[in-house]
Amino acid sequence: MKSHNSLAHSIGICWLLVAADALSATPTVFTHRVRDAYVNSSPTYETALLKLALDKTVAEYGPYELKPAPQINVSRSLQSIKANTFPNYFASLGYNESYGSPDEISYIRFPIDLGLLSYRTCFAPQSSLEQLAKINTLDELRKLTIGQGRGWVDGSILKHNGFNVVEVEPYSVLFKMVAAHRLDLFCRGANEIKEEFEQWGTTEGLGYDRHLLIYYPMPIFFYTNSQNKEAIARVTKGLKKAYKDGSLLALWRTQHQASVDFAELDKRKVFRLDNPLVKSVDFDYSKYFYHVNINRKASHQ
Repeated sequence: MKSHNSLAHSIGICWLLVAADALSATPTVFTHRVRDAYVNSSPTYETALLKLALDKTVAEYGPYELKPAPQINVSRSLQSIKANTFPNYFASLGYNESYGSPDEISYIRFPIDLGLLSYRTCFAPQSSLEQLAKINTLDELRKLTIGQGRGWVDGSILKHNGFNVVEVEPYSVLFKMVAAHRLDLFCRGANEIKEEFEQWGTTEGLGYDRHLLIYYPMPIFFYTNSQNKEAIARVTKGLKKAYKDGSLLALWRTQHQASVDFAELDKRKVFRLDNPLVKSVDFDYSKYFYHVNINRKASHQ
């Protein structure tokens, strides 16, 4: 009888261990934002980077499943973060303290694009390109009307620097408004411009300026609900691990180098703007910024 009880006890322990192993092998679900600005694109750099960070931490945190959330704009994405609508939902956004309190929304302390979105080149009406090439001062540049997506932090930055900004939704309308000369400029990050030129460059009346470069420090962070503490710790550790071993930079180059080369940043007049939003960032994000060659002799503030 005693032997029978011992056997039953052993079997029970084995089943518990099997159940525990099965539970630990259950993938943790992560959800990523599909940006409204990339309707027809393949998976973005941000999605690939989040996957890389998760891959780097499987040994410590276990398997995961990465799912896309429904495509939504910035404001709805922020609402989804605060409501914790999707499991471990991460969205890449430019830093803005006004998104919400630290109790409801947190950012991963790593600039995921290595500062590349700080460099802006612009679409402009084809008929204006010759005049744009003659601009030499920031005051001259401020006379132009710049289009931006509604809810993008760039609008606040440009307004702070004295620009007339028109905010429009959806994003695709901005290309058509520039082509129709209803806007003077629509400026895009150095990592975005090649793909967008290939998609929109044949639009009648739309040109791409090859002379001006607008720069303002623009760290992009992963944002998520503050309750996702383990997910925050995991993604932070994974990003820093990937940065240290070089795999993050390799991914960055694979995704962005062709666009940087296309923009020819080192051949442009540089106009430096202030970004007041980043003054409350609580770590030195700039130490992770990638060094991009620009024309230092043609820099205006």
